[in-house]
Amino acid sequence: MVGRFMSYRPDPRLAERAKENVAWLTTISPKGRPSPRPVWFVLDGEDFIVFSRPDTAKTRHIEANSEVSLHFNSDEHGGSILVIGGKAEILPDGLASEQPGFLDKYEKHYPAIDYDVPKFDREYNVRIRIRPERTWGF
Repeated sequence: MVGRFMSYRPDPRLAERAKENVAWLTTISPKGRPSPRPVWFVLDGEDFIVFSRPDTAKTRHIEANSEVSLHFNSDEHGGSILVIGGKAEILPDGLASEQPGFLDKYEKHYPAIDYDVPKFDREYNVRIRIRPERTWGF
């Protein structure tokens, strides 16, 4: 129906896909170009939480246009596609180490990128919430 808001229903595959380490967050540049970037993420209820360094292209894009998509890598045959479209917002506070599930999922990867918990919290101190509005895939 045109003009009628349809409520979002989470894709049943989402819980399994949320275990993956990387998803692709696509923002829109000021010139209207899609700008995909790999991100670490966790689910917070039905929302996704991503952490970023301050003053990055992705944060500037979100401040100008909250429409984003988040998609997961395909399987080796090009299947298992899942894309989430929604709105992103930059939250006023919050550290990765305080976000439920984030350290459990990613702390073991910090040494490979020369980080520890305090350094990651200090440098990736922008918390972004992505509220899904629709999904598609096959």
